[in-house]
Parts: sequence; structure tokens; C-alpha cells
Amino acid sequence: MVRKLIKYDFVSFLRLLLPVQLIVIGIAGVNRIVQIFEKGGGPAYSIVFVSSIVLLSVACVVALVMCFVIGIVRFYQGLYSKEGYLSHTLPVTAAQHLWSKLIVTMIFEIGTVFTIFLAVNVATIGEVGAELYKALGYLLGQAFSYLHGHLILFIVEGVVMLLVATASSFLRIYFCISIGQLVNRKKILLAFGIYFGIYMLGQIFATILIILGMVLANNEPWMHLAESIGNWVVAHPVASLHTGLISGTLITAVFGLVYFLVSRAIMTRRLNLS
Repeated sequence: MVRKLIKYDFVSFLRLLLPVQLIVIGIAGVNRIVQIFEKGGGPAYSIVFVSSIVLLSVACVVALVMCFVIGIVRFYQGLYSKEGYLSHTLPVTAAQHLWSKLIVTMIFEIGTVFTIFLAVNVATIGEVGAELYKALGYLLGQAFSYLHGHLILFIVEGVVMLLVATASSFLRIYFCISIGQLVNRKKILLAFGIYFGIYMLGQIFATILIILGMVLANNEPWMHLAESIGNWVVAHPVASLHTGLISGTLITAVFGLVYFLVSRAIMTRRLNLS
């Protein structure tokens, strides 16, 4: 049944996003065709070329935003609107509902990024693309000569952190929507309020930490601790970067887990459909 849920959501996403992604590739192809007339094009060529670049950039942003919005809408419609009456009668747990929505959304987020990458390659195919990959290869070679095997670990850790952060962002939205549906009126407004409240709490917490750090900067024990940490970072830059990436990923994963567990609990015990 979970496979059927994933397949159903996958088809819904594909029907809405495939035309947009094809348009992105098509605009990239038009941009590449325009570049053929670069020699002797004059002002008219410059206008058309710049316009095609702007159009391609806008199309890429629209594709990303649409994928994000559709992921949120499909979650709300599938689980908390009238469609939810059918969804919650299926022999599927709340956790499986959450996982199916998140997995499909993440697949299409990655697919949209791949589409944009492909569009950039189509638009820069030829000498420009060759120069870009040559420069990228040079930079990677320089980085590898300095970091050796750590470079591969950094790339893996960075990709994992990005995936976890993206998943946690969607789980936070699921959490806000789940909290919002607890009331009988203005559910979406409450969900927006919860999301804004979480953002504000994060900003307040960060400000408090900065102020606390400034206050403790004049405290001798804390000064020695900060100095020791700074010296360790300077002496072990590679290890400190590994530590930062891994700890950041773990902290983000913990927040995502909390959002997931609260959303699951609400769907299991406090479901309040429209």
C-alpha cells in the first residue's frame, strides 16, 4: 500500500512538474541556438541573448518554487483536506503517510536540481562549457592536492547535510500544517503563524547567544575556553570542518525528527479534518 501511495503522489507531481521542466530545457536549447548567431549579431543579438539568459534564470527559479509549493499543497490536500477522509481510511500508518509524502517531494526536488544542471549544460555546450569544466577540474585538482581523501568526505558530508536540511525544512512545514489543523477555523493562517513563530524564536535564540558571547568575552574562564577552541580550529582546520558539517547535520536531523514525531502524533491522536 505504501508503494501505491508513493506511486500516486509521484504521478501527481510528474503531471504538474514535467511540463515546467521540459520548458526549462527548451529555453536552454533556445539560448544555445541564439549563441550560434553571436558573430556579427550586433545590438539585436545582445538583447535577444540577455533576454534568453534572464528567461532561463526565471524558469529555473519557477521550477524550484513550483516543486516546493506542490510538495506543501500535496501534503495538505492529501492528509488534511477532504481527500484526507480517504487517505486515513487506508491501511497505512501516519508515519508511512509522512514518509511517502517526504520521499516523493525529495525525489522531485533532486530531479528539479538535475533538470537545472542539465539546462545549464545545454546552454553552455561547446567552448563555454569546456572552459567551465576545465576551471572546475583545476579547482578540484588543487583542492585534492591539499585535502587528499578528505575532499571526498567533505563532498559526501556536504551533500548529506543538504539533503537532511531540505528534508527537515519540509518536515517543519508538515509540523506547522499539522498544528494548524488542530483548530476548526483559519487553519492555514495558524500554520503560517506557527512557521513565523519558529523563525522568530530561532532569530531570538541566535541573538541571545551573540549577546551572551559578548558578555562572557570579558569573563576569564570563558576567554581561555574561547581561545583554546580558536587555537584548536586554527591548528586542525580539516578536523574542525568535519566536526562542523557532522554536528550541523546531526542537529538538523534532531529537529527534523521532532517535527516528524509531533506530526505523526497529531495525525494519530488529534486528527481534525476540514
